[in-house]
Amino acid sequence: MPDTDDLHDKTMGELADTARREGIPFVAHMSQSELVEAIAQQREANTHAPPPPRNPLDDDSTGTSASSS
Repeated sequence: MPDTDDLHDKTMGELADTARREGIPFVAHMSQSELVEAIAQQREANTHAPPPPRNPLDDDSTGTSASSS
């Protein structure tokens, strides 16, 4: 698991902030070891997640301006 060694050196406050930034809700009830494990699992899941679907409306290269001329 990536970066778990540096997680063990963090304080509870730092771990809670890191967990929130990683998208982990309800961190107040977790112990230090639970936070480390949750962060590591979230990071692992994020590395294997497929990219979000593209929204063609956000893409300037769709050629919409060329078709309007």
